[in-house]
Amino acid sequence: MIIFVQLFALQRYSQECNHINIYSMDKKNEIKENPFVTPYGTPFDAIPYDRITLDDFVPALKEGIRRENDTIEAICSNREPATFDNTIAALDRAGMMISDVTGAFNALVNARSYDEILAIEQEIEILYTAHRNDISLNEKLFERIEAVHKCDNSHLTVEQKRLLENTYDSFIRGGAALKGEARDEYRRLTERLSALAIKFQENCIKDTDAFTLEITDSKELQGLPEDVIEAARNTARENGKDGWLFTLHRPSYLPFITFCRNRELRKAMYMAYNTIGAKGNSYDNREIVKETVNCRLRLARLLGYNTYSEYVLAERMAQNCDAVFSMLGKLTWSYLPAARSEMKEIVDFAIETEGSGFDFRRWDFAYYSERLKEKKYSISDEMVRPYFELNQAIYGAFYLATRLYGITFRQNHKIPVYNPDVKVWEVYDYDGRYLALLYCDFYARKGKHAGAWMDSIKPQYKDNDGTDHRPHITLSTNYRKPMPGKPTLLNHDEFNTLMHEFGHCLHGIMSDVTYPSLCSPNVLWDFVELPSQIMENFATEEDFISHFAFHHESGETIPQELMAKIKESHTFKAAYQCIRQVGLGLIDQAWHNITEPFSGDVLEYEQEVTAALRVMPTVDGTGITPQFGHIMSGGYAAGYYSYKWAEMLDADAYSRFKEEGVMNMKVAQSFRDNILSKGDTEHPMALYIRFRGRKPQIEPLLERDGIPTICPHL
Repeated sequence: MIIFVQLFALQRYSQECNHINIYSMDKKNEIKENPFVTPYGTPFDAIPYDRITLDDFVPALKEGIRRENDTIEAICSNREPATFDNTIAALDRAGMMISDVTGAFNALVNARSYDEILAIEQEIEILYTAHRNDISLNEKLFERIEAVHKCDNSHLTVEQKRLLENTYDSFIRGGAALKGEARDEYRRLTERLSALAIKFQENCIKDTDAFTLEITDSKELQGLPEDVIEAARNTARENGKDGWLFTLHRPSYLPFITFCRNRELRKAMYMAYNTIGAKGNSYDNREIVKETVNCRLRLARLLGYNTYSEYVLAERMAQNCDAVFSMLGKLTWSYLPAARSEMKEIVDFAIETEGSGFDFRRWDFAYYSERLKEKKYSISDEMVRPYFELNQAIYGAFYLATRLYGITFRQNHKIPVYNPDVKVWEVYDYDGRYLALLYCDFYARKGKHAGAWMDSIKPQYKDNDGTDHRPHITLSTNYRKPMPGKPTLLNHDEFNTLMHEFGHCLHGIMSDVTYPSLCSPNVLWDFVELPSQIMENFATEEDFISHFAFHHESGETIPQELMAKIKESHTFKAAYQCIRQVGLGLIDQAWHNITEPFSGDVLEYEQEVTAALRVMPTVDGTGITPQFGHIMSGGYAAGYYSYKWAEMLDADAYSRFKEEGVMNMKVAQSFRDNILSKGDTEHPMALYIRFRGRKPQIEPLLERDGIPTICPHL
């Protein structure tokens, strides 16, 4: 997943000397003492996290706002006629200090949220949203932008034309054409939505952290892998408890729900996890959901759209709701029969195992599907993990990037970091040219956002004199932190996640644009997952895997037989997983295609929307929406379909690699030149066609998933 801080979505401890001193709260009286104001003096101009305190962020943001306002005032008061250079380009390069502050803070808040940081996040969000509104509602500034837009711009480059259109459209979509009360209403709605997004995410984090399952009888641990048990014992010790402690964080929850033989304990964990944000406590998000979707509807109507989805999709590859529902419909038609067949096989296996009276429920799915997978393919996560030790997996990802693109990685221990777990690599091109800094934060911890993501601390862009500012990229996952002297071992799904997020990172690393707002991965939302998802294809390629997948104890290369089993089992539950994603896409579209304010029951509405796709009985009181951060706080509102859209793109794009050679550097260079480096300098469909030689087709996706190829082209 790619994460953009909500600041951008609306427009867009102290143990070592080299990480942020988050506990120092001394007030500073003069902005000149602020680390963001003075030259950093760090390698590659990296953010000086070792000198930054929490007190520095808000004053630095205010100073950045002041500086950008000065630039905007200069643009507006310029007596020369408005031109691309003195208006559009000047505006796009303004606010780079703000970019540093928000990029640095975003990495910190995602890595370890707690009350002090969350309070500052809210203050930053309020300031930033108000500032963006001040810009988009600046009438003099818009007059100059509009003047340039109306001129003959045939002399501009393709990239410049794209920036001009993006700038003009962003102002229109940002309320620039509104008048009087409508402008005030736009400001109120955007500021309220900003506050709601922060509260939604805060509730999810706190509700997740609030639950623990304490086990004191070792008999109840039957089925769980030894490293999971050891991690739970360590968690209990850290919290001053005896026995074993399990949490709702993915490294704890997923193996528990998958391997624990005790059905009642699986149920307890399932219910706690699937009621995050919907327990009726102080962290309940259901009223926030209602207010959010209703505010979005009012915002869309204010800007001349019937629905919020219509407003969002106008700036997507899909372009409209019909295209989205057409794709989701075709996927349903193709995959639903297979998904039901897969589910029947799992249920039948569970009944065969437990007896004819067994009542299969949702908390049984992960457990019995894993047992069935082991039976069908003679493979299990515990067979795979010894060959995917985390450091070797990282080496594997770096090896692939070198093999395909010629880039290399060099770890730097002197770069200041925002958490002791973070490691930093310098990235260099095949000719030795410096490309980027890559910050990697792999381990789960209390307060860290769930899931996995890539983000940008600093964007790539070029100054007027041609100076190329290279990007600083973050890669974050939630793998289980190893015990002292023990390694972190990944299952294949976790390795797949690493490859996915590394693909996002390559997109950012290889950006080669002039203007900061156009840099990778700032592309249309339903295109942004292509560079990440295409990397997942390599995760089952033996020619790649055999170069790094060695047994962490014996050093033995992963056996061909095991590799064949991994590949053979790769389509296991593929149809179910697709229908699940389709269901999430439909939930997203349902919330953002409402035409009247919503006042009903959030969970009931969600169940109504997905009823036709249901392959398992529902469980009262559970749901996705109250914790669906992608669409409620993460920027994917009305755009969650993009995962399946990009999956279609990645399967089709990867088919060229399969045709011309999976490790073919010529094909990889074409992908780099036409996709990775281009950012948003051209429309993504034009870029895709240039790489693939035609528009994308759905057949390669169906073939990859083992689904009959009978669906017409998208």
